[in-house]
Amino acid sequence: MKIRKIISLVVIALFVAGSVYAATPGYRLSPGIGENKTTMQGGTQSDPGKTFRMVRYVPAGGTGEATDTTLVAGSIVIWDLVSDDGVTVTTTTTSYDSAVAGIIVQAALTPVTLSNTAVQDRGGRNWTWLQTHGLSEVRIQTDSSTVTAGDALATGDVAGEAADFLASASDAGANGNAGFFYDTGAAAADNVECFIKCE
Repeated sequence: MKIRKIISLVVIALFVAGSVYAATPGYRLSPGIGENKTTMQGGTQSDPGKTFRMVRYVPAGGTGEATDTTLVAGSIVIWDLVSDDGVTVTTTTTSYDSAVAGIIVQAALTPVTLSNTAVQDRGGRNWTWLQTHGLSEVRIQTDSSTVTAGDALATGDVAGEAADFLASASDAGANGNAGFFYDTGAAAADNVECFIKCE
C-alpha cells in the first residue's frame, strides 16, 4: 500500500515538474478575442501583419474627370467628411489632418457619377483597398525636405502625399499622427517604407 502511494506521489511530482519546464510557446496559445493580423493573410510568423479595408474613393471637393485614374498606390488619404459614411476616403491638402485614414494600396478611378452615395456606388470602379495598419509604402510630399527613418508620419499639404508629423505644429500634439517612417526618403520619392498606425 505504501509503495503504491509513493509511486503515485512520484508520478504526480514528475507530471507537475514536466509541466513547469515544458512551457507552451506563446504563438501556440490564443491571443484572445480580436483580429489576428498574420494568419488572416495566410502569412507566416516572419511576415509583417497588415490590416486592409475596402473603401470608396471620391476626389476632394467632388471634382475631377470621371475617366481618369486619380489616386495612385502609396497615396495617404483621409476619411471623407462630406460623405461621412465610414467607407469613403479622399485626399487632403491639410498638414497633420486628424481624419487620416491610411494608405491606398491599389490605384482607384474616380466615380462614374461624382454625386453618388456609397450605396449608389456599390460595385463601382472607385472602390479600392486601404491599408490601416502595418508595414507599408507611401509617397513623399514633392515640396518637402527629406524625411528621416524614425520620423512620425502625417498627411502633407500636397494631396495624397505624406510628410513629417510635427507635434508642435498640430493642434493637440497627437492629431494626425499616422505612424512613422522606416526609411529615409527625399522629397517626391515614391515607395518610402513606413509603418501605418490608423487602427
